[in-house]
Amino acid sequence: MVVAHSDDSMKIARVFPTKTSMSPQDQDAYFGLPELFMPEYGEIHISVVFTWDIEKAYWLKKQWEHIAPVKIGGVAIDGEGSTFIPNMYVRDGVTKTSVGCPNNCSWCFVKQPLKELEVNPGNNLIDNNLLACSGSHIEKVFQMLKGQKKIKFTGGFESSRITEKLAEQLRGLNIERMFFACDHKSSFPHLKKAISILSKYFKHRNYLGCYVLIGFKDDTVEKAEERLIEIYRLGFLPFGMLYRNKEGGFPEPYKEWRSLQHTWTRPAAINSFMKGK
Repeated sequence: MVVAHSDDSMKIARVFPTKTSMSPQDQDAYFGLPELFMPEYGEIHISVVFTWDIEKAYWLKKQWEHIAPVKIGGVAIDGEGSTFIPNMYVRDGVTKTSVGCPNNCSWCFVKQPLKELEVNPGNNLIDNNLLACSGSHIEKVFQMLKGQKKIKFTGGFESSRITEKLAEQLRGLNIERMFFACDHKSSFPHLKKAISILSKYFKHRNYLGCYVLIGFKDDTVEKAEERLIEIYRLGFLPFGMLYRNKEGGFPEPYKEWRSLQHTWTRPAAINSFMKGK
């Protein structure tokens, strides 16, 4: 969401249709309806992350209009935008140094061209494809990260872009976890190469998460589980990301897909399941 107002001292309430692990936690962040006794605000910003929340956002607008003028925006409405304001629409520590991605994958909602942003401090990077950025930009990001602890790359790395040089740079950072993506079987050769490079320095799969797209197009529960198991055996900790269309719909059979996702999003459940394999 792009914030545009003339008075920098104006107090803004931020409203979110859905609470996530990235949502801010300060006293001016709200989830759902206004409270009975509200502070005075100059504006209300409703930030919409998911396309399936758009209808709810416009309903919330009506509920908040008596508090202050309301603006609706966010990734689901405006796209990624061209700016990032730390701590405004995400929690403390989360930062984004680029937006967009050059790959234009059919299953992905990120369709805008890659653009590098100002590097703001933070230990949780949510860039769509950081490694697609220029070498000079990545160097700036890593310089910033040298002053951070428990670093997480939750935006995800593109495995085909992992190199020996990059592994050396990552080695010097205080990393808690980095994530990769397996959206299709074609990702496997790249994941194998990435793990062969990174496992020299990051020897436990707890450092190496992998988002695994499941339930897209002709996928089946059986095929998806096979991919998840194979990725675990490569040395990654897989996280099943169940595909949702723009309306928020899930694939069928819904119960079976949700059961699979429930297992493959909890590290303890994953490790327990794999002990029997």
